[in-house]
Amino acid sequence: MSQPEFATQLTPSSETFSAKESARLAPYFSNADRSVVALMNLPEVVKGALFSRYSRSAKGVRRLFLDEFLDRAEIIEPLNVFETQDSTDTARAQAEAFYARVLSDYGDDSVGELGGAHIAFQEVSQIAAKTIEDHRLGLSFLEKSSRYVPFDDKVNGQYRYYRDQTLGASPYAAQVTQHLDGLFDAYTALLPRMMQYLEETHPIADIEFENALTGAVEKFARIDDAEFQRSAAFAYKQAVRAQACDLLRCFLPLATLTNVGVWGNGRALEYLLLHLLADPFAENRLLGRAGAHELANVIGPFIKRADDDRGKLLQAYLQTRRATQTKLARAFLDQTAPPVAHNPSAKALLARYDADAMDAVVGAILFSASALPKQTVAARVQTLSAAQKEEIVRAYVGERQNRRHKPGRAFEHARYEFDLLINIGEFRDLQRHRVVTPDRQAYTTAHGYDTSAQIEAVPAIRDAYHAAMARADRLYRALASDLPNEAQYVVPFGYRVRYNIELNLRELYHWCELRTTEQGHPDYRLTSQQMYYAVRAVQPALVAGMTFVNLEPNPPMSRLRAEMRSAKKRMSANLTARA
Repeated sequence: MSQPEFATQLTPSSETFSAKESARLAPYFSNADRSVVALMNLPEVVKGALFSRYSRSAKGVRRLFLDEFLDRAEIIEPLNVFETQDSTDTARAQAEAFYARVLSDYGDDSVGELGGAHIAFQEVSQIAAKTIEDHRLGLSFLEKSSRYVPFDDKVNGQYRYYRDQTLGASPYAAQVTQHLDGLFDAYTALLPRMMQYLEETHPIADIEFENALTGAVEKFARIDDAEFQRSAAFAYKQAVRAQACDLLRCFLPLATLTNVGVWGNGRALEYLLLHLLADPFAENRLLGRAGAHELANVIGPFIKRADDDRGKLLQAYLQTRRATQTKLARAFLDQTAPPVAHNPSAKALLARYDADAMDAVVGAILFSASALPKQTVAARVQTLSAAQKEEIVRAYVGERQNRRHKPGRAFEHARYEFDLLINIGEFRDLQRHRVVTPDRQAYTTAHGYDTSAQIEAVPAIRDAYHAAMARADRLYRALASDLPNEAQYVVPFGYRVRYNIELNLRELYHWCELRTTEQGHPDYRLTSQQMYYAVRAVQPALVAGMTFVNLEPNPPMSRLRAEMRSAKKRMSANLTARA
């Protein structure tokens, strides 16, 4: 089968298959040799399980499917309905013709939300991954983890980072390659050294483990149950490696390749493709073309308007709007103003909030349980005392047993805006929250970079890190004037980015309680704690019910408890199997 003309511009797929393997994959994937691939003809539960496993594997989605899914009886049997490619193609053609008639008859964009697809964007840069994940509504994402999958491997002797053609053709090509290789060299060499440091400072013999079967807590050195000891040792090793990956991800550049699995309804996928096709980054425009090509094999009528005449008009509008924003900022803002000095204790600044939030929330609580107009309810709320309003909010929140017992939608009537100055690695984690209105500035070295106590504690790691950040800054500044987009590929995760978010009170509960759990990354734990404190300072009664926010300092070996929970599940499964 001939390749589409854009295929040679994609990052080459690291997956290779024999002719027999390609034939086995054909009914289930839109291609066997490109880095953008759509899933076909698989039950929803299989696609969900495959993408879940995909996020914690170094394998591509097709290799993972062959190695771990296709030969399992409980998975392969439901797939037998797809006995021939001809029958599959016929069924798809019939469904597409029906959809086209419905759309022609009704012309409602919402029809596109009634079907969906899974697509994998593989071997894409962090910049591309974050652009894809910027699309909050109608899409779900799973990205290759920087915690569970080390980024120290090579393919055909090359580290896995995006090689932008414009940078490669520039006078800085050799410097860019040397810089990016140097970052990966440092990450690879220092990962075992960081693991050694963690094992030395938090030796397994001193750590207490909870026996998954008896509930007893004892230090590792005193464990006499062989299976419990093996599970504890394995959990410890996993926690050490995850912690080391967390700490050293600051070396990774935005050119680092990753895999992103996407599920979305047809309307949302069409919107994603349209925005990719209008993006200022050449890589993203290429992925828009590749995504449209692959999805045409699965839900063609749903996404065809992304690049038809109407779609091209909308692309042009988006490009014009973005250019106008840049001109307006240059005209009305003083771009030469000195940067504000970074204050680690002020990572999260409360830029704006609803002064009448208490009245708005109380009014919303009372309105849906009454038969009165909202204006009448609001007028009555204004006559209540502060104590009465607090009583109403407290009763509405009720007795929460865990953080999943969320306050009701009345809390969505209070809004808060935060200006976050956080490192890029932390931004990658916090971007996952979708019930926010986000605005991110370009990735740059202008705001400086973060470090950690563990990096500073090991001289070899400390010196390598500061030297790498200094080289990144020099190279970025040299590139930025002529190649402002492409220069962002050389910026490491340790540098800070300014991220503005607006969210409602209900989402704030979810954010702060989820992102302060002890197994969370130390960086976003601190940011989320600061967000909680900022709102508590101005509206304490509205966050009084936020009882599951964890305000403790970052614990050592923060991943250990989560790994022990996994070990507990494995031990229980082993016992069940033996029984």
